[in-house]
Amino acid sequence: MERLTLGTYKGVNALRAALDAARVRVGDSADEVLGRPGFAFSQTRTDVDLVVVSVAELGFNDSASLADIYRRAGELGLELCPAEAAPLLRLQYTEQPMGEFLNVAMRPVETYAGQPIALSVANAGTGPLLLGGEGHPGSLLNVMAKLVFVRPARIALPNLR
Repeated sequence: MERLTLGTYKGVNALRAALDAARVRVGDSADEVLGRPGFAFSQTRTDVDLVVVSVAELGFNDSASLADIYRRAGELGLELCPAEAAPLLRLQYTEQPMGEFLNVAMRPVETYAGQPIALSVANAGTGPLLLGGEGHPGSLLNVMAKLVFVRPARIALPNLR
C-alpha cells in the first residue's frame, strides 16, 4: 500500500502544523492524543511498509474484537503500527477514495480521562480526516472493516554451515 518514513516530524507542534497546512480535519479525540505522552515520535528516520487488510481477510466470518484481530494479524506476521504512522499516512494518502475508513492497528493512546483511543484515516466526502475511535481491546469491528498494519521487512540470511 504505502511506505512511510517515521521520524519525519520531531514533535506535536510540527505535526499539527503539517496537518493544518494540508487542510486535514482532525477530530477532537485524535487531536487530544497527538499531544499525550503515550504518542511517541521516532527520533530517527525509519521507513516502514504498510498493508491494508479487512477483518474478513484475517479469517473472521463475523465481527471480531480488536484483541482477536491483532492476535490473528500477529500470527500472520503483521505488526502494529506506531501511533505516529496514522497522521503520516493521513498526510501522504492524498487520493483516498470517498467513503473509505482505515483503522490504524496500533496500541491505543489514552486521553486525559483515560479513554483508549486508536486513530483512523478517512475520507467522508468533506476532505481528509484523522479521527480517534475506541481503542479498547474488546471493541468490535465489522467483518468489512479495514485495518492498516506494518508489514515487517524480511532479511534473507545466507546459508550458513
